[in-house]
Amino acid sequence: MTTDEKPRVAYIWSQELQDVSDDLPSNIGRSSMVHGLVKALNLLNDDTADNRLTNGDDNPNRATVFAPDEDLGSEQCLLKYHDQSYIDALMKYRATSPPSYDPTAPRDTPSTSSQPPPAKRARTKGPHPQEYRDMDVYNLSHDNPPFPNLPRYITLVAAATSTACRLLVQDEADFVICWDGGRHHAKKSEAGGFCYVNDLVLGLLLLSREGKVPIPSNNGRKKTRPPRILYLDLDLHYSDGVSSAFHSTKEYPDPMPPKNPPKPPSVMTFSIHHSATGFYPPATPWAELTNPWLPTPFSLSVPLAAYPSSKTYKTLWEGCVEPIVKEWDPDYIVLQLGSDGLPGDRVGQFGNWSVEEEGGMKWCIEKVKKWGKKTCVTGGGGYNHPNTARAWAAVTASLLDRPTNGETPIPHHEHFEEYAHSFTMEVPQGHMEDQNKQKYLDHACEDFGYISTRIKDIVASILR
Repeated sequence: MTTDEKPRVAYIWSQELQDVSDDLPSNIGRSSMVHGLVKALNLLNDDTADNRLTNGDDNPNRATVFAPDEDLGSEQCLLKYHDQSYIDALMKYRATSPPSYDPTAPRDTPSTSSQPPPAKRARTKGPHPQEYRDMDVYNLSHDNPPFPNLPRYITLVAAATSTACRLLVQDEADFVICWDGGRHHAKKSEAGGFCYVNDLVLGLLLLSREGKVPIPSNNGRKKTRPPRILYLDLDLHYSDGVSSAFHSTKEYPDPMPPKNPPKPPSVMTFSIHHSATGFYPPATPWAELTNPWLPTPFSLSVPLAAYPSSKTYKTLWEGCVEPIVKEWDPDYIVLQLGSDGLPGDRVGQFGNWSVEEEGGMKWCIEKVKKWGKKTCVTGGGGYNHPNTARAWAAVTASLLDRPTNGETPIPHHEHFEEYAHSFTMEVPQGHMEDQNKQKYLDHACEDFGYISTRIKDIVASILR
């Protein structure tokens, strides 16, 4: 794909995927709101009979809908990353009623879940003693309570993101949107941060296996190389699950040796996130600002103070993201676009990002489009559901070259009344002062400028 061509955009959706995602305890009903607004804005092509993108599409400015390939959410596929005992625990859970609380609600306040209070529910048989043990061992409590459709949920969400990545490998699309994916906190054998399955890790592993890149050969034989993949995470929370999964202990000397240089990993992770004492997830050394002299420059992080504005994101994008992308020159990009960094998010709380401003979500997406790389865009956090739907619908429209703005009216549809009082696409601006100082941002950009030169040397060393 060249930057002058209209991108082919695919959209991962099925009614069952939406239904089970609606049951996620931290985001009851969010999936319906997001997909409902995208459909109401007429951004999806209804003609999905062959489940294929066609060159003769009468609606090139609509996304083609693909259902998740359930084979990619099979137990065999889940075990490409997760432990057998963990998957067994998730699959056998016998919940008979929804969680009795909203895991996103503060512990000392009443639940804001749309579920009825426990006293109004029919009495049901409680968990088996073995399930209590599983709750402790696999962190299936507190932020991550089991729920009735959990087995189908992990199957379909894992399948959704892997389907998106396979569409890129098979050259069926240039951009694939998977708003129900993006569960970046789940670990190999543990749930975390409202995440039960790490669909992102599974999708990135699929790209690594199947996304081999052809290279020139003098003898006429087909040769390939491993793909270079960038995982870029803009959720307000650190991508601990994904970053730890791909953290490499291999050391890369600076400068690289001329003989037998170590090969780079397929996946580079890059997380821009808020970090503070008591903010989830607990800080680790890898969540701190990446030291430019670290021997392993492929797990990158830029932590931010409270209320990062679009101006801050613009500075970091131009000074940190762009240099890395230029030198890593990825074949595939997976972009996690959690919306909990927008103002008014009841879980993020410390966000001050925007959708419309320079440096905002749409601005970032336009920059990604200019890279001309095969890209999977996923959801993630986002607990103000109307604003999340607005933001992700606006991004969908931008990928289709049908941009909206804050004054675009919300079309009348099932969830129309939930967009009161403006009934527009506007996400109100925050009014908190950005706590990120220019001196720190300049320091981060300087460090990442040096890291980019190291990446350039590492990539060049394998081409010598």
